[in-house]
Amino acid sequence: MNPSKELWITKFFKLSNPSFFNELTETLFYEEIRKTGFVYGYTTTTIQPVFNSFELSLEEVTKIVLLESLWGTYIQEAKNHNVKDFIEKTEAFYSKINTAETDSYFSFIRFSTNGKKYRSLEKIINDRVQNSSNYIEKTFSHHLANFLLFTDVLCFKRYLMNEKDILSYYKYLENTLFQLALICFNQKQNHTKYDIKLQELLQNSLRFTSTTSHFAKDLDHLDTSNIITFYGKAYLYDVSLMVLWNDEKIDEKEFEFTVKLIQKLKLSISFSQNSLDNMLLFLDQHKEEIPYFQFSHPIKKLYKSTNKNIALLIKRNKKSIVKEISNNKLLLQLLVKSTYSSLTKSEKAMLKKQLIELGKTIPAFTIFLIPGGSLLLPILIKLLPEIIPDSFNENKR
Repeated sequence: MNPSKELWITKFFKLSNPSFFNELTETLFYEEIRKTGFVYGYTTTTIQPVFNSFELSLEEVTKIVLLESLWGTYIQEAKNHNVKDFIEKTEAFYSKINTAETDSYFSFIRFSTNGKKYRSLEKIINDRVQNSSNYIEKTFSHHLANFLLFTDVLCFKRYLMNEKDILSYYKYLENTLFQLALICFNQKQNHTKYDIKLQELLQNSLRFTSTTSHFAKDLDHLDTSNIITFYGKAYLYDVSLMVLWNDEKIDEKEFEFTVKLIQKLKLSISFSQNSLDNMLLFLDQHKEEIPYFQFSHPIKKLYKSTNKNIALLIKRNKKSIVKEISNNKLLLQLLVKSTYSSLTKSEKAMLKKQLIELGKTIPAFTIFLIPGGSLLLPILIKLLPEIIPDSFNENKR
């Protein structure tokens, strides 16, 4: 399954097992979502194991988990697994969110008139997850604007619970989350570079809330009365915990704050411990990958993050690439040479020209046509020879 191609949702419903969600309580389902990293803004795995067998990019994993979360929420709330009804309700939900008069985060959503099955939902999810205008912009970005993406799931649940004004609720929820995050920052004695990054992350993830608005000065003045689901309470606590912990410690003042927050949200002490354990495990496994923990030079960051995605594209298009390269003698010669010696400046220019030509038949290589595309040349020089059969390389005969 390739979530970057049309009809992927058709395959999703063929592979997804509705009983998987039926067997989970609301608490367990939230914990399954949290394990993927979705609530932390960095999704690494899917909820259902069947989808982890596919080679997926970070963006594609996020698409799947967003759909899984919406689908699972529908199953648990509607007490059925009627795909047609789910699609209609999901599209109606996003349509209502898109009625905002302001230049909102959802203003880009357009519903497809194409008759293909699930086409509109594919476009909604694709547009919802793709937050930057182009690949280079996303790669150089210091934040993930998907950090608050789980709010879609929270609001969809409320929509299924017959929330009368879902747009107003969405604005309330986002505003409450941001106020709570700022109150958490104020609990910290010393602000680190990670705090600054996380504040940037939150601010760039906002759809409706103005950062110049008037906010509650402390937890006592924060209105959480309309956060009535376990989803909402748990998410507020997890976001708070991540803000407090990003300097890798919780001092006495911060600990007292978490206890007060648990009491305010009416969550259990066992949940709070489980939440901390899950966050520490996730950060331990993925800290080196999560953008707001990275302070490397932009070019180094570009190379690192691009390497994975380009490798995935090459792997998916391996057969087509080998076929086209074998028909292009000059390109083949340059790639073979790059396996045992450095290319000259003119040879690199020629290689880029040949790769652009290759992009006419293999879309993966159209990346060279965008601004900054030439920066990716060293990555391709490194990766392409690895897929060329040894028979093409005279040094390996």
